[in-house]
Amino acid sequence: MSRFSDDNELKNLVEAAFAPLLLYARQWNEEGAEDAVQTALLKFYQEFAGGRKTLPENPIGWLFRVVRNERNHRFRKEKTRREHNRQYAEMRVPWFVPSPEMTLDAATAAENLRQLPMENREVIVAKIWGDLSFAEIAELLGASRSTVHRRYVEGLAELKNMVR
Repeated sequence: MSRFSDDNELKNLVEAAFAPLLLYARQWNEEGAEDAVQTALLKFYQEFAGGRKTLPENPIGWLFRVVRNERNHRFRKEKTRREHNRQYAEMRVPWFVPSPEMTLDAATAAENLRQLPMENREVIVAKIWGDLSFAEIAELLGASRSTVHRRYVEGLAELKNMVR
């Protein structure tokens, strides 16, 4: 096919293709659809803007293919990440031993955690789920180890009071 004679032609193509490409990308999952379309448009611009290369026979079809490839790439990447997280979770030793009388569900625990002051919640999440040491958390937050430890103890005490 031909080359773009000016950037306005390219701009018109992008404007015409954006909405259909976004709808196409959203059929898999709403999250990341705009990123996939933007990546495709950027690749198109890098390949064909300024007449550097001859346009594909069907530029819109080319964009759809790039969006599809990008969505597949993102899907595989997310699937791999979830699998690694699952394997890691299975390897970890639980930090508590659940008992039959334990009636706290995950939604309640998450809500209780959200009610904590940000400083305490941040330390608890970094310590328990991030498996960071108090020294690492102190460095992360720019606080002393004693302050981090105090926030951790205070936060756990508050959580304990909430579940009683």
